Amino acid sequence: MRNKILSALFSLALFAGVTTAAVPAAAQGNPIKIGAILPLTGSGASYGVWMKGGAEMAAEEINAAGGIAGRKLEVIYEDHAADASKAVNAMRRLVEVEKVPFSLTSYSSPTLAVQPIAVQNKVVIMNGGGQSDNLANKDYLYNNIPVVSNEVGVIAEWLAKDKKLGSAVLIVANDEAGRNAAKTFREKYGAAGGKVLAEEQVALDATDFRAQLAKLKARGGDLLFISSYGRNVSIIADQARELGITIPMAGTSWILVPETMKSKGAEGILTTRLPFDPDSAFARKFKEKYKTDAGFFAVQYYSATKIFARAAEEAIKKNGGALTGEGVKNAIESIRTFDTISGKLVFQANHGAVMDIEVGTLKGGKVVVEKIIKAAP
Repeated sequence: MRNKILSALFSLALFAGVTTAAVPAAAQGNPIKIGAILPLTGSGASYGVWMKGGAEMAAEEINAAGGIAGRKLEVIYEDHAADASKAVNAMRRLVEVEKVPFSLTSYSSPTLAVQPIAVQNKVVIMNGGGQSDNLANKDYLYNNIPVVSNEVGVIAEWLAKDKKLGSAVLIVANDEAGRNAAKTFREKYGAAGGKVLAEEQVALDATDFRAQLAKLKARGGDLLFISSYGRNVSIIADQARELGITIPMAGTSWILVPETMKSKGAEGILTTRLPFDPDSAFARKFKEKYKTDAGFFAVQYYSATKIFARAAEEAIKKNGGALTGEGVKNAIESIRTFDTISGKLVFQANHGAVMDIEVGTLKGGKVVVEKIIKAAP
């Protein structure tokens, strides 16, 4: 009798094990985990507030609506602090420990550093903040933001032709994004008839730029172009004015962080802005939730999270309830066009997106738009 009971129990356990393994994960109710490698500390922490907040809001909405194929979405946040090596460590943990099929990424250097890991492990990564041209045409990497050549090309031509600013000096963050933007500016500005007189490189996390600014001041020019981002832009602007640099300053939408928008020295800076309505329902909800104004990058990471959810639903449907990075990639390639709160987003063949680009002047903490450059079809 004892042997029969043991045999029956063994058979039941074996049956239960086989049954559990055969049931799709969706039916088991396990949460879907994705990563988010963001600048949560350091000079770009203001971006991190927007990026994390946008992703959190999207995840909350997705879960309130029933999740993804009946499963809750869980976002695991990692901090790269603008350091590519930290991003690599974060990506390895997400892949090896959390087994994510997808991760949000940010900044050019950290995203480029983790992309080989994504390919090796067939994990989709989506960048909504970095804009280096080198981010295009990378396997398993999608960018729901234009590469820098589009945006810098627009402002370079606008400054040279519309604003009649024929010569420029550049202060450049010595990293992938800063150097790439400066290279594109030199090319596009020169093609529009402008001339770059001098260039000084600076560390992204530096706080004293007076020596470099003094050298640029001595070279003259009609314009100081700031090829940098994060809170150091506000410091550069303030120190430039302290040194008596009175020529106009300009930069891309990267400069539009709270520190710069409140900076006295940055008043009047010429800039681009990517599509964002500061008076939208999303912006009001963000401010109510986080007690701070929303920015473009909040929308970017909200949209990127929603894009993942749409692709994951499709992948699960096509793969019998299973969710893999390869399935998400195939779904993105199949769908291509996604509805977002900024309008329709189409991933191009190079895995990047195109958007309208606004140009204008920073006045009183807001961008006064002068012109909208429509995205090429």
